[in-house]
Amino acid sequence: MTQPTLTEDEVRTAMNIVLRQAREAGRRPTVSAVERRLGVKHATFYRNFPHLIDWFKQESSSHDQAPAAEPDGRQRKTPIEVITDLRRENTQLRRTVAVYAEALRQLTLDYEESRSKVQQKAGVTTLASRRTQGTTTT
Repeated sequence: MTQPTLTEDEVRTAMNIVLRQAREAGRRPTVSAVERRLGVKHATFYRNFPHLIDWFKQESSSHDQAPAAEPDGRQRKTPIEVITDLRRENTQLRRTVAVYAEALRQLTLDYEESRSKVQQKAGVTTLASRRTQGTTTT
């Protein structure tokens, strides 16, 4: 059973949808996304619609060159700016983790000190101290 032949209008509509979705998602539009949307094999698509594929590639390259604006009107950051922001955030998070690690270390020391004082006052003998006492008395 053969599939129904696609019209140029159907292909152009699918291409426009893929271009719009890519723009909204901040991704690069691809011919393979159009092929998936239409359910057409790669070779068949290139054989039947080379002129539309050229048009699509021109549209997608102009899409890549035009700086897209965020929904609130701000310009989208370049990849270098995004990387710089992520590195700055990473540095801040590492500092925060270091502060929390030091606080945990200090709390552990305080806990051990308080625990030993309570055990000393209650007269609790640990097994380790009993073992050392037992070997020195024999």
